[in-house]
Amino acid sequence: MTMLVQVDLRSDSRYLTCWVEPRVRVGDQVTLKSSEEPARRWDVLRVGSPQPAGAIKRGWDNNI
Repeated sequence: MTMLVQVDLRSDSRYLTCWVEPRVRVGDQVTLKSSEEPARRWDVLRVGSPQPAGAIKRGWDNNI
């Protein structure tokens, strides 16, 4: 089962919240390869608890 964590990210004055693989930690720098700016570096500010990817998708579809 694929697990994801919700993270808060910062790059310069930009902020972003997204779901990523649970191997990131607060203080890490990451890039988002599937974004419009794949070379932009983001600082990880917060990491949530791991959730099954299927449960997240059901929530987006209002299917809980």
